[in-house]
Amino acid sequence: MVRDPNLTLADVQWVMGHAHITTTEIYIAPTPDEVVAHVLAHHERRRAEQAKPPAPPAPGYRPEVLAALFGTSAAGGESR
Repeated sequence: MVRDPNLTLADVQWVMGHAHITTTEIYIAPTPDEVVAHVLAHHERRRAEQAKPPAPPAPGYRPEVLAALFGTSAAGGESR
């Protein structure tokens, strides 16, 4: 029940008959499999973010100035 997004922890507390919500919180500790899955998902999101090409500069910026400021080539956006 604690993993059901439609139930609050207070709902579960009431159903279980716990006098204190801290007793119910014992059941919200993740399992090792859940932790591994979340960490793998985190790394996959990071990889996907890094694979995206950078946004082009807004119109009006001169490529040579951006290259001087950020260390990229004026033509292709490559790092020096």
